[in-house]
Amino acid sequence: LNAGQQFLTDKYPDVFASNSSPRGRKQVNIGSAAITGSVADLPGGLTGFGLVGTTGNVGLRSEFSRDISGDANSGGQFARFNYQINHDQQVWGPFSFYAGVNGQLANNNLDASQKFLMGGPSAVRAYDIGDGSVDEGVVGTAEVRSHWSLPALAWLGNDPSLTLATFYDQGWGEQWRNNDNGRGGRLADSNNLNLAGAGL
Repeated sequence: LNAGQQFLTDKYPDVFASNSSPRGRKQVNIGSAAITGSVADLPGGLTGFGLVGTTGNVGLRSEFSRDISGDANSGGQFARFNYQINHDQQVWGPFSFYAGVNGQLANNNLDASQKFLMGGPSAVRAYDIGDGSVDEGVVGTAEVRSHWSLPALAWLGNDPSLTLATFYDQGWGEQWRNNDNGRGGRLADSNNLNLAGAGL
């Protein structure tokens, strides 16, 4: 169980402000409950999982924050559910296979501070942190790894080793849970995001 309170300030270029300061001040109160664990279900394999339910309230504390969040209706009460599952399996010798999925579900449009980020080192690694910001989304990854000891560097201690991996990441998401601006239009012309990347 966890609870917290955040005071946030979003800074925007002056061009976005008319008669008010281009700073969006917000107060976020949140509470969450989580369960995590791991299971050695197969010989040489380990499965991990995690579930987190979060509920809270976003208070819009400035005129500018109310203007910015108005069309999206992202202030007020919200709830989101995050999940993740992964499996690491030893295959043969130094080679192993890893696969994982993590994602988020939401009950309505979320404030930027509560969105799911599909880009970054723990998501689709071909994209920067902050790319692929969505209300609801899922990221999957698959890796083939090889782990090698480095006896020539044994003098360093702690059994030095080198791990090489080739990976593929894929993410899908919706920028807005409800892509309606309340005036018969859309918040985003293209609400669906699809990110992918591979590397060594």
